[in-house]
Amino acid sequence: MFKYILLSLGGYKASYLRNDIISGIGVAALSIPVAMGYAQVAGLPAIYGLYASFLPVLAYVIFASSPQLIYGIDATASAITGSIIIGTVGLTAGSKEAITLAPVLAFFCALFLVLFSVLKLGRFAKYISEPVLSGFISGLSVSIMISQIPKIIGIKSSGDGVVSDVTNIVTHLPNVNIVSLVLGTVAIILIIFGKKLLPKWPTALIVLILGTMLSYFMALHQYGVDIVGSVPSGFPSLRLPDFSATTWGISIVGGLVSAIACFAGSLLPSESFAMRNKYKINGNRELFAYGVSNFVASLSGCPPTSASVSRTAANEQFHGKTQLVSIVAATIIALIVAFFSGLLYYMPQPVLSGIVFAALIGIVDISILRHLFGGARREAYVWIISAVGTLFLGVIWGVLLGLVLSFVNVILRSMAAPAAELGVMDGRDGYFDLNRGAAVHRIPETVIYRYSGSLFFGNIDVFTSGLKKLMKSDTKVVIMDASAIVTIDMTASATLKELLDWLDDQAVTYYFANVTGNLKTNFKKHKLDFLMEDGKTKKTIQDALQSYQNTL
Repeated sequence: MFKYILLSLGGYKASYLRNDIISGIGVAALSIPVAMGYAQVAGLPAIYGLYASFLPVLAYVIFASSPQLIYGIDATASAITGSIIIGTVGLTAGSKEAITLAPVLAFFCALFLVLFSVLKLGRFAKYISEPVLSGFISGLSVSIMISQIPKIIGIKSSGDGVVSDVTNIVTHLPNVNIVSLVLGTVAIILIIFGKKLLPKWPTALIVLILGTMLSYFMALHQYGVDIVGSVPSGFPSLRLPDFSATTWGISIVGGLVSAIACFAGSLLPSESFAMRNKYKINGNRELFAYGVSNFVASLSGCPPTSASVSRTAANEQFHGKTQLVSIVAATIIALIVAFFSGLLYYMPQPVLSGIVFAALIGIVDISILRHLFGGARREAYVWIISAVGTLFLGVIWGVLLGLVLSFVNVILRSMAAPAAELGVMDGRDGYFDLNRGAAVHRIPETVIYRYSGSLFFGNIDVFTSGLKKLMKSDTKVVIMDASAIVTIDMTASATLKELLDWLDDQAVTYYFANVTGNLKTNFKKHKLDFLMEDGKTKKTIQDALQSYQNTL
């Protein structure tokens, strides 16, 4: 059975049980308050955060390859859902129409994630750079934090974007509810300091319980403090979503954007935790598990789901070893939904929003920006564009901007592959970069050119122009070190053929050294097989030099 499902429970050891149970309780304690807050970010009643924290989680566990990742409702997917429901469609948060639309988005998100898995796109997660993802998440976090401020200070939220939210906050400052402001501010302070002083304590849950008790005994609603109010008891009914809730265009595009965000925001952290803790995951299987989880979310009326980096980090801190952690956490939350949902009635909204605000403060990753400015300014600018774009253009455009930036970044990196002219050092074997120092000198009448990257339409001009710049009036032979050139596309092959014809016209002999088998296959595919037939490919640079000497 463990070959196909419940992979992380295969070969389960009794020694894991204690830590898995403790971690499961801890993850549940962390999940309850933030899940309810993220449901409101998605434009839904708070209870839907708890709904999304058991059935969709169990669905993920069945097919997951990661033993450690904590899946469920989180900031990224919730912000996208809220952006579509409140911003794009213009529905009122928590309305019947909003509740109807959310599972439709989860359904199409599931379809796209399963499609990504079938197409084996898991490997493409590596092409989404850390600055792009970090900038997107940081911009997203700031936008959510700003959207929570009206709820913390007791004024009506605009829900129309960051600029509108800030304008709304400034305009209504005279109408601030002091009791709400105090509650929300104290909640934020307690959670921030609680995380530092008592990192293993569920500070957010403790603050939520204390706030709810205070709301009940002090009747805070009489002072204008918003409370969660009545919530349905029991489990959500399982049924297909109502596809008439919106247009097919919004459903499909919204589902695709949610799936892309889930793809990047879940698979990359999953691979990172796997590398750090020395285990392997199957990226395509993970995508399938994300899809199944979102399908179950759609059946239970929930918004799209994704991984939680903060709760996965907590699981790691609690030394959880398997997905039994998620099973324990989901069971606890299911019991609360079934028997104790009535206790949520007096939960104060400023405290709930303060919990979301505090949770996101640590996600805004300014440290990586400082690091990038210290040695990789281009990457730093990518981070800023991704963050600012997400903040001011909105979450959906932020996702698309992140994709474009990732693509552009890959292209720029490929175009800027390292290149060097090689020479020799007296008394030492081998060939060295001439920029290494005065001890390295050129071989007379020879250019040895190393280009460290595959050749394609975007960089072939850089390759050819770089070689031509190195040639002198006395150059008789050019040796291209192809040890790092793995592939060449059709456009690059045509341009390379023109370069070789030019070298022939200049009466310059040329060779390719250290040619890989894959590159030879590419040569044959693109009608450059004459290079092998004419003896222009050599095993080593020394062989190429010797071959030239034999022609003299």
